[in-house]
Amino acid sequence: MPKLKLIRLCFWLCLARMVVSGEDLNLQVGGELLLTPDKSTVPDSITSILWKHGKNKVAEWYKDFDLDIYAAFKERTTLDQTTGELRISGLMKTDSGVYSVEFNSKLLDKTYTLSVIKAVPKPTITSSCNANQTSCTLTCEGNTTDAEPVTYSWKVGEGVWEVGGKQLIVFKSDTGNSTNSYKYICKLNNSVSGEGEVSEPVGEVFVSEPSIRDFVGVVVTAIVAFVFIVITGKNSTSIETEHCT
Repeated sequence: MPKLKLIRLCFWLCLARMVVSGEDLNLQVGGELLLTPDKSTVPDSITSILWKHGKNKVAEWYKDFDLDIYAAFKERTTLDQTTGELRISGLMKTDSGVYSVEFNSKLLDKTYTLSVIKAVPKPTITSSCNANQTSCTLTCEGNTTDAEPVTYSWKVGEGVWEVGGKQLIVFKSDTGNSTNSYKYICKLNNSVSGEGEVSEPVGEVFVSEPSIRDFVGVVVTAIVAFVFIVITGKNSTSIETEHCT
């Protein structure tokens, strides 16, 4: 085999090994991590196991010695000394990172990259309209601290969910009417929130302009009230005059 082809083959084999040697995990704060290594790659019987989080030790076991659990992993971590399975409960943001394992002081190829994030909250929709009330900006609000990355989706009226940004610009002319009668719903989601969290629907985001009929009604009501007050006042004055005479 030509030398160049051999080099290319080695390159692709190494690349393939790198691709399959890592696993990405996304778990929720307070959840549980379970890592099950492939001990078939170790031909000899297992006499020692060492799990690390980055460069720091998580759990260490040697045959005929007690199991050691280190630092912040104490009281919430177990190690199966037969399979090498590691279980960590009550996950925290600080547990995020790369986990690796050694059997008999030999580092296994596969690593586990953990990301611990919070579930998304139920969002609310706020709106801000321009001075002419012809367009409004809707914002899907929610505290996403420690929940990133998140996705935003919007549903307009009876339409389908569409992935978009945090904000949605809507126009009064969308419905062809002077007022926009659509209902708007937004949804927050991330990798640990299942179907996500949905806001309450919001409708009539534009302030309705008063019609001529409404204006006439207000004027007529004001005139009637004024006439009533005048008549009532005159009657009261007449009664007082008669009483005095």
